Amino acid sequence: MTVSADTVETVVAACRDRLGDPSGWVTSDVYRHSLALCIIESVQSSAGHSEVAVVDRYLAYRRADAGRPLTDGARDLLRTFEEAGSSDQWAGKVGSYKRRYTATGVPIEARHIQQAAERLHQLRVNSIDDLLEAARDEAALEQIHQAWVDVCGEHSDVTWSHFLMLAGIPGVRPNRVAEVFVNGALGISEATDAGAADEILEATATELGVDPEQLDYAIRRWLAANSRRLDDVA
Repeated sequence: MTVSADTVETVVAACRDRLGDPSGWVTSDVYRHSLALCIIESVQSSAGHSEVAVVDRYLAYRRADAGRPLTDGARDLLRTFEEAGSSDQWAGKVGSYKRRYTATGVPIEARHIQQAAERLHQLRVNSIDDLLEAARDEAALEQIHQAWVDVCGEHSDVTWSHFLMLAGIPGVRPNRVAEVFVNGALGISEATDAGAADEILEATATELGVDPEQLDYAIRRWLAANSRRLDDVA
């Protein structure tokens, strides 16, 4: 397929309008260095469209304290719960950092985030490297998966897949964000061939001067923040 200049221009305009300046995007590298962020976003995605906001607020909270690139693991995440005092207080102090917390909004899954971090820590999975190492052993990864199910529920395949994808575990099938975003940008309702959508986004990434994976992550976050359920694009 040859992508037309008009198509690329339209999708580029949608990216600039919806995703903002690429310099402000939270990239895959941020997740690949922080197991804590992978836990927060994946667990929180079960509550609706607020995972992006909670990740952003956790980042702001930790950067205000650490003032350096974030490499938090499971134990570092648990320490923020200790600082807050409880999961309920964490939801207000960290999950809603510098925002007005409201109990009537989309619930922050603080208790489940804490429990997931605890279970991973108990299994000696404290970092992305630990998870990558465990993923080389089918039995070890299944043990982690079962711990995840225990925390997130038996219908947690979507959050589990999202967790593995964010962490960069090889073999996780890419989601359908390309088709979803391209269809929306072009204003079409019929399904776009996955290969064609990927090619359009690759051309768009080149035009924006970013890596295609970086664009994919930015689109995932925009979809989540705009009430698109993860299982609609997985």
